[in-house]
Amino acid sequence: MQNIPWTEKYRPKRVSEVAGNKEAVENFLKWLRSWEAGKPGKKAALLHGPAGVGKTSLVLAYANENNMDVVEVNASDFRTAERIKQIVGMSSQQRTILGKKRIILVDEVDGIAAREDVGGLPALSRIIDETKVPIVMVANDPWDQRLATLREKSILIEFKRLPRTTVQAQLKRICEAEKIECPDDALKSIAERSSGDLRSAINDLQALAAAGKISREALNALGYRTRDKEIFAALAMAFNAKTVREGRLALEGLDLDPPSFFQWIFDNAPEQIPDVRVLSDALEKLARADIHIQRVNNLQRWSLMKYAIPLMTTGVAVEKRKLQPRFVKFSFPSKIRFMTKTRAEREVREGIAGKIAKLCHLSTRKAMRHMLPYLKCIVQKNPEEGRRLAKALGLSSEELSYLQRAGS
Repeated sequence: MQNIPWTEKYRPKRVSEVAGNKEAVENFLKWLRSWEAGKPGKKAALLHGPAGVGKTSLVLAYANENNMDVVEVNASDFRTAERIKQIVGMSSQQRTILGKKRIILVDEVDGIAAREDVGGLPALSRIIDETKVPIVMVANDPWDQRLATLREKSILIEFKRLPRTTVQAQLKRICEAEKIECPDDALKSIAERSSGDLRSAINDLQALAAAGKISREALNALGYRTRDKEIFAALAMAFNAKTVREGRLALEGLDLDPPSFFQWIFDNAPEQIPDVRVLSDALEKLARADIHIQRVNNLQRWSLMKYAIPLMTTGVAVEKRKLQPRFVKFSFPSKIRFMTKTRAEREVREGIAGKIAKLCHLSTRKAMRHMLPYLKCIVQKNPEEGRRLAKALGLSSEELSYLQRAGS
């Protein structure tokens, strides 16, 4: 069941197979017909709406049905103007060698605006002006001010969350194709849980099928949905990935950056891989992934992430396959749980350090490391002098109380 993610296996092959959003589909087809007639009002289309509602699937289904070549790029490819010209520029000016029509798909275009890029957006804007082939951009939230120029040059097509009944019908179709039994109440629960996100619903269904039991009780064992895509379903995909592509798909549509997802995998690895020797090999893969992630952070060389993601997903999954399959509930990372629990205390500590830094002309980091411990000691050993210093620093009663607590 895990040979290929079901989101890919059951991705629509024809436009008629795209679930829901009929008005958006018709607007998209109308725009492409204007291209075929040689009179496109606007050369680009911006498909926007929640994750998992069929935006990318519609483009791929149309291209497949019409035998078109798709040049598919992601926000991570847009770091510089030169990079976008290399990827998209030439493709926008010509057909393929075999004469096939071409369509350019720019996925997660809102991710370009959310990251630091050097000229990527202006370069894409110029390419839209000069393109000879349709350019389709896909975004969850297209309203970032930095995307204003792209919005002006595009026809905006809105996709809405899918009704529960539509999601449930698609899940039932997959169950029938996979020849697995799934009670209607379980399908209904999966559909309701997805909040109109078909991709997340399919991921949940596959995760339950892989565990060998599809029921409302088993669904609850997956945990809760905290983001647009179910984090536990993403973990199930990562720990069962068979290829590099499957590993990368685990992060598709996940509102979580790779370093944070790394923490989820790292914390869950010991439970998912109980054999010490196999776990050692898996942790070696994670260590190598962590090295690449740190280089990305330190050097801002985002291209290195293409090495980190396969190592921390497919690399770990390869080791896990050495053991007998079994279902173990995923858990919330202890580090993230600890950071959440101590957030309020850290904010108070950082506030005190900031006030020390301002008065003493230090960085907040130095104030935290070199001055705060002494201030705590003074406040606790000499309360009168501590109150005088607190007044001079402008500390609040909450900040003074923090310094007065032993062991804080």
